[in-house]
Order: sequence, then structure tokens, then C-alpha cells
Amino acid sequence: MDEARFRHALQVGHGRAVLYARSHDVSKFRDVILDACLHFRGVDAQVEGTRAGFMMDVLSTLPGRDFYCEAVLRALPGDLENWDAVQRFYFACFLAEKGNEQAKQAMYEAYRPGPRFGENIGTLFLDLDGVKGLLFVADKIGTLLLERPDEVDSGWIISRAIRELGEQVTRDALREASAGNPQIEAYRAAAEARENRNTDGREERDAFRHLPYEDLRTQITNEKWWLDLDSWGDKASALDLEKAAHGLLAATDPEEQRVHLNLFHGRAFPLNPALLFPFAEGTKRRVAFAALKALSILTHPVVRELAFRLIDSHSAYRQEAIKLLACNFHDGDHAIALSWFSAEQEPDSLHWLAHGLRDLWEAHPDEAFEVPMLLACYERGPCSFCRELVVRRLIELNALPGHLREECAWDANDDVRDLVAPSAQTDARPEE
Repeated sequence: MDEARFRHALQVGHGRAVLYARSHDVSKFRDVILDACLHFRGVDAQVEGTRAGFMMDVLSTLPGRDFYCEAVLRALPGDLENWDAVQRFYFACFLAEKGNEQAKQAMYEAYRPGPRFGENIGTLFLDLDGVKGLLFVADKIGTLLLERPDEVDSGWIISRAIRELGEQVTRDALREASAGNPQIEAYRAAAEARENRNTDGREERDAFRHLPYEDLRTQITNEKWWLDLDSWGDKASALDLEKAAHGLLAATDPEEQRVHLNLFHGRAFPLNPALLFPFAEGTKRRVAFAALKALSILTHPVVRELAFRLIDSHSAYRQEAIKLLACNFHDGDHAIALSWFSAEQEPDSLHWLAHGLRDLWEAHPDEAFEVPMLLACYERGPCSFCRELVVRRLIELNALPGHLREECAWDANDDVRDLVAPSAQTDARPEE
């Protein structure tokens, strides 16, 4: 395996990287391995988890293992508002759970949470030290809340603590500690307020989904309704939907355009689809993707033409091209879509083109091309979460090759491991 192939295997989380490291001298790949320890190179850590546990498996038999572990611990301090920092803290937590006191101390000293990733990293202290870890994190995030109250979304770690420690233990510990600690009290109060908002907002959200368009338009850019826009479109009358379409065409602000487009993600845009093209091919990325999602549910020759134009022009939005074919399918499109995927090089586009491939096969089954499609997605798809779906389907078709079955037992995604070795016991890892 050359350096490029080894780097790719590390970045996508293929188990072949673990197997190769266990049977070959990989000292010449030291910089590549170090990079994969220090940085998250996957697609979406929110669904994939980090690569920390996977990298521990890669390092498990390397003679220079301590070099990498020490490098990660040295890198813990600094900016914690990114997925690289989350991965490093997970890496350190694995070491701490195996009895490495230096790693544990380094975690406590380096934890300076920001508003976005503070609780994600903070759950590790709960895993390590239970109530003690919870109170440590509550104090740190409470300090942040007192300084920047409008920027911090708190309460996740309390939900996790209730699940793992019990509700009474969790709430008693926070209440007792907050009596003499304003930081912990700020955290406890903010988390409780968040719980109340989540409970009290249900009726308000339901009322929003039934608003006539004239009333909706006055609230449409309010962030708290963004997740409910699809639902409004699903329930709207034909007249209100047409009014919303004209409201979109009249909108000049990109954010107003984007949220209008979201109304047509579940219900077909009622006017000529070509009217959406200026949004879909414009320079505003979020607007373009919202428009392409609205176009993907429409059946019309011009939508099919757009799919080919996105690919032929190497558009920044070409990752949506296959999805546009699903409702505009012609014989031979399986091979065309697979060729688009095979020619793509950019990881994010590969990820979403792979989604489009699976959706296309679901809408238009083709047995002859399905296994080659799945194997292509396995090999080139950069997302370990999506790989689970691919492996599961290959197993259902009795088409998972033996060499892939072997490497799946060491995949970055534990669920992939379980698919090929459901009774296998693996080292415990913190939940990501």
C-alpha cells in the first residue's frame, strides 16, 4: 500500500488501514498517521463520531505508539471550537480509561469550553468521573454562560447524566453544588429553561404549521421556525402554496429566499420549474441547495437537463445532480449516474452523490447494477455512517466479498463491525 492509499484508508475509516498497520512497517507513513490522530478527516462527525477510537486501533501494535499519544496530549490546549479538538479529547479519554493519568490530567487542564463544542467534549468528563465530572463541566460552561449568555446552548450533558446516573442523583448533585457556586447555578438554570422551552413550544409549533401564508410571511425568517417550514408546506392549501411561490419570486434577501424554498421540500413548487433555476445556479450556496432540493421532487424535462448541466459544467452544486434524475428517470440512467460518481474526486461531492445513487436505486431498482454501485460506494464513499447502509445491503444480497468482510471487522464505524462480527467483543469506547 502506498502513502496515498494508506492516507485514504485512514481518512475514510476503512479497516484495511488497521490490518495493514498490524502486518507492515508503517514508519514511513508517520506524518500521515500523526495527521489522522490530530485532525478529524471524515465528512460529518455529528453522525460518524470522531476517528479517535479507530486511530487507537491503528496504533495498537505500532512500536512508536507513544510518540503519537504524546503528540495528541500536547495538542489538547488551545481552540476547542472545532472537530479536531473533539477528536483529540476523545483520544485522550481512551488513554485515560486505560489508566493513563497523564492523559486525564491533561484533559482537565486543557478544558476551556466554547459555546459550540463545550458540552460535546464535556460528556467525556462525565464518562471518566461521573458526578465529579458533571460538576466540573457545569462550572466551566456556567462561567461561559455568565459571560456570553446568548451564545451557549446548554443542557445536553444533563440529559446524558440523567440517563447514566439517574435523574435524582443528577438533579440533587447540581442543586447542592449550585448553592455556593454561581457558575454551576447559571448552568443548572439555563439547562432547566431549555427543557421548559422544548416542552412549551410544541403547541406553538403546531399552530405555526397551520398559519395562512399572509401570517407566515411575517415570521418566516425567525430561526425558531426553520425546522417547521417543511411541515407548513406539507399542510398548506393549494392557494397558500401558490402565494408562497410568488412570495419566493418577489424576495430579494437571500435568507428570505432560502426559507421560502424550504416550503417546497415536501410539496411540489406549483409554477414553472425553470423559475427556480436562478436560485439553483446562483452564487448563494445555501439558497442554491435549498432550490435544488425543491427541484429534486419535480418531474419535468428541464429538471433532467439541469442535472446534466451541473455535471458538464463541473458546478459547485453538482453533488445534487443524481437526485434530480430520480423523478426524471430514463433507461440507462443507472450507468450514467454511476459514471458521474466514479469520476468525482472531491470528498463532499462524493458523499452526496453516493446518497443520490442509493436513492436512485431505491426509486428505480436494477439488480444488474446494484452490486457494482454498492461496491463503488464502499470503496469511494468518504462517510463511515453511510458505509454501514452499504455493507448491510451487500450482506442482504450475499455479495460482500471476503476481503471486505475481514476489513469491516476493523472499520471506524462500530456498527459496521457488528454487521460482520455481531458476537465479537471490542474494547469499550466512550459514546460519540
